[in-house]
This record gives sequence, structure tokens and C-alpha cells, in this order.
Amino acid sequence: MDLTTILGIFGIFGLGAVVWVTGQVSSAFLNAHGLTMVIGGALVAILVNTPLPLFLEALRALFVLFRRESAGDPREIVPVLVTASQNVHARGINALAGMDPAVAGGFLARAAQIAMEFKDPVYVNEVLGAELARENEHHNEIVNVYRTLSVLFPMFGLIGTLFGIVHVLKNLGTDPGAIGPAMAVAITSAFYGISFANLFAVPVAGKLRIKFRQELFVKSVIAEAVVEMLKGTAPVLVERRLESALL
Repeated sequence: MDLTTILGIFGIFGLGAVVWVTGQVSSAFLNAHGLTMVIGGALVAILVNTPLPLFLEALRALFVLFRRESAGDPREIVPVLVTASQNVHARGINALAGMDPAVAGGFLARAAQIAMEFKDPVYVNEVLGAELARENEHHNEIVNVYRTLSVLFPMFGLIGTLFGIVHVLKNLGTDPGAIGPAMAVAITSAFYGISFANLFAVPVAGKLRIKFRQELFVKSVIAEAVVEMLKGTAPVLVERRLESALL
């Protein structure tokens, strides 16, 4: 489990509880109209903006926030790669057969299979590099879903504020009693928009970006090790290269 994500979530609820108990936030902030405007509007806009498969992937990516290492700890993977390099040095590239499919989400086994099929370090490096580049682009699209939400939430909060102000102006001379509720909608809509953007969308986008970058780093280390095995690099040199990459 990712400790910082857990602490952050508890921290948000803890701050909310403290503010509520100390009386800094009253029931006036619990405004269903403003909440519907901000969440509903942002959700509709993001659905129009984003293809459904990508939207569903972005939702599933939330579980990545709670995993400590989405592709494994690189320091734990290095010994596996060094052992594989020793086996290749002793028995040839076919010694990569049967690599653990659980390592790095199956990337190690896939890289080993490509290496055994083509046996050309230049071509294998190009294939694995192209796969990592495509994966990086896809990860960026997922992160951009939450970056877009970080813009949409405050914008729909502003729209809710404008609705409230228009309602206030409309009833300014005819129904003074409606001014208070209308202003509450106006103010709380902006509050919801800013809060959801800065307590949800921005942190999620930032943490996913870091998690995905760590995952790609682990896979790039694996790709480099497999290419070095194909080149016939001595296992001790492979180990030194991998250790230097972790510095």
C-alpha cells in the first residue's frame, strides 16, 4: 500500500472534520444545487471530451494510487535480471524461456520472448523502445483526464456562481427572501469547484504521473538488461550498468 496516498486521504477527511467541529463550516455549505452543478457538469464535459474506454481506464487507474510500486521495486528486479544474465551467458539466449510473468506486469517475460524470437539487439531495442514510448503516451492520456477535470471543476463552480448571481439580480426587488439562498448557491458552487480540483483532480494527476514514470523506469531497466544479454555483455557488467541506473 502507498502510505502517502492513505495519509493524504485521512488528512483530507481529518481537516474537514476539524473545520466542521470548530464551526468554521456551517450547513450552508451543504448545497445540493451547487454540488450537482459542479460534479454533474464536470462529469458530462469529461465524457464528451474523453472516449469511453479511456475514461474507464482512468477510473481503474485510481487503484494504482494505493499500490506501493505498480511495476515492482527496481532494486528487487535487478537480482532477477542478473541471474537471467548469468544463465544466458552460460546457456545462450534461450535460457530466458520461462521468465516469471508476474515481474513488471509481464514485461520481463514479453521482452525475453522478443529477444528469443529475433536475437538482434538493435531490433529488439527498437521494438521494446517503441512499446515503452506508446505506453508513455497512453499514460499521459490517462493523466490528462484528471488534468482536464482540474480545469473543469472550477469552471463549473464559476458557472454555478453565475447562476446564483443571476438569480439574486432577478429577485433583488421582488423577492428579498430569495437573495440569501441564491447567494449560498453562488458561493458554495465556487467552493465545491475549487475544492474538488485541488483536493482530488490535481493530486490524483500528480501521483499517477509519478507512478507511471516509476513503472516506465523499471521497464526501461528491464529492456536495457535484455538488450545487453543479447549483445553478450558479461553478467558482472550488466549488474554494474543496472546498479548505476538506480543511482
